[in-house]
Amino acid sequence: MRAQEFTAHGLFPRKLRPLIYVLLALIGTSLDSKPLQAQEAGTLIEHRDGYVDSGGMLIYFETIGKGPPLMVLHGGPGSTHDYFLPFLLPLARRHQLVFIDERGSGRSQQLSDPKGYTLDAMAQDVEAVRLALNLGKIDLLGHSFGGILAQAYAIAHPAALRTLILAGTGSSAARIDTDFAQIKDSLDKNLRREIDAAELKGIIEKSGAQSQDYRRLADEAELPFNYHVRPPPWNSAGDSVGWDVLREMWVRHSDFHIDGNLRGFDFIPALEKLTVPTLIIYGDHDLVSRATAEQTHAALAGSQIFEVAQSGHMTFVDQPEVFMKALESFLAQGR
Repeated sequence: MRAQEFTAHGLFPRKLRPLIYVLLALIGTSLDSKPLQAQEAGTLIEHRDGYVDSGGMLIYFETIGKGPPLMVLHGGPGSTHDYFLPFLLPLARRHQLVFIDERGSGRSQQLSDPKGYTLDAMAQDVEAVRLALNLGKIDLLGHSFGGILAQAYAIAHPAALRTLILAGTGSSAARIDTDFAQIKDSLDKNLRREIDAAELKGIIEKSGAQSQDYRRLADEAELPFNYHVRPPPWNSAGDSVGWDVLREMWVRHSDFHIDGNLRGFDFIPALEKLTVPTLIIYGDHDLVSRATAEQTHAALAGSQIFEVAQSGHMTFVDQPEVFMKALESFLAQGR
């Protein structure tokens, strides 16, 4: 027998081609008239941003998601809320995330007189945003310096809070100073010598910013405590910094000692009077030590403490899944 002839257009015998073409045409018509049902529509996540006038200060806010409001306060002082993103985005599926740039930072208004950068003023800014957005009771998460601000807000406005989350922060200047002294003492002797020499020379330039050389040295010293896994791609010397805020409140002569207007602060007596459900979370390789976290835990009756393994100061970057699980578990308890 002679083999059947196959066309260059496929593996069908020539005599079957008319039937195949008809079938394909019918299938195509069916696909055009009835779209596939397996593909699901995406879920829209609400987003908006704007400004709140807080006693003459324009405070930038950004909200993502819908649900119980979770306000998030950034560190620095003088950083922006940008470093939380995209890492905290999964929370927006069940919460309305509310970020702000603190006064003098990011897209918020800057002051001509840095004396206006105080903890009390910033706490009032947080309250102004809460009221302007009609949030009612909020869950409040503060990271690093943002945790210090969150404590100041909790002490001033306890009735506004459903829960409090303190991440990588401390409750007294003495404890934080001890942690930074230990970090400095642990440095390679050559790096320590360079840092000491730069601090003796003066770390602030005429522009009001820290000198680039000093910032490079301080970043090198602190990097292993900020990130234990690896820094994210956006971590660079080009990050936005509100230098006036940082200098006024925290760093004037050394990055390893609080010598701005927050020097000597101590929340412990006030925290002992609070009854707000609180989660204290920190990394096992954090800038702040376990002793610092334990001090806060001891002051806040009924608080919970959680150590994130294999994590530096940026717990939500180093171990995002662990951080999210601990946070969601805590928040669910208060529902």
